[in-house]
Amino acid sequence: MYKKFIPAFVVVFMLGQPVAALAHGGAAGIVKERMDAMEDMKGAMKTVSDMFKGKIPYESVQVRVAAETINMHAGDNLTKLFPKGSLDHPTEAKAEIWQEWDRFQHLSKELERISQGLYDAADNVGSKNQEDTSASMMGMAAEPEVQEGTESFATMPVEVVFERLSDNCSACHTDYRVEKEK
Repeated sequence: MYKKFIPAFVVVFMLGQPVAALAHGGAAGIVKERMDAMEDMKGAMKTVSDMFKGKIPYESVQVRVAAETINMHAGDNLTKLFPKGSLDHPTEAKAEIWQEWDRFQHLSKELERISQGLYDAADNVGSKNQEDTSASMMGMAAEPEVQEGTESFATMPVEVVFERLSDNCSACHTDYRVEKEK
């Protein structure tokens, strides 16, 4: 039984390799590394988004895992995946990244800061709707003011922090990512 298992495992492993390579259109090197990082962050964002949409139950532990995944790929860990001129096929990066490097770096640092904030706010569930109602009754803005520093997110509703994170991702994708044809 043991001898039959090893060859089967090798076959399954070998068959899986081309599929993994095709997932990023044959990307290699730094382009593949950043595409893999983006896939990790996409999966983390989807998990949290599905919780807020009610597709899966809300679990603060899973929000923290997602936040850690995003945070691990943010800041300097993200910008180092974009060395100047790394536009090899099949990259989805636009040349504007390097033309607007300071802004790209800022968005990456904000991704790091807000993802840490998501981690910190994971237990603050359900308070957004209450704040929206109270704010609209008083004629005030529904969203709390952002203060400098990650610690300000710890007191914010997790839904608001996630919106900020999503907005940050959207800003970067809108300006620095080639849209795939559907």
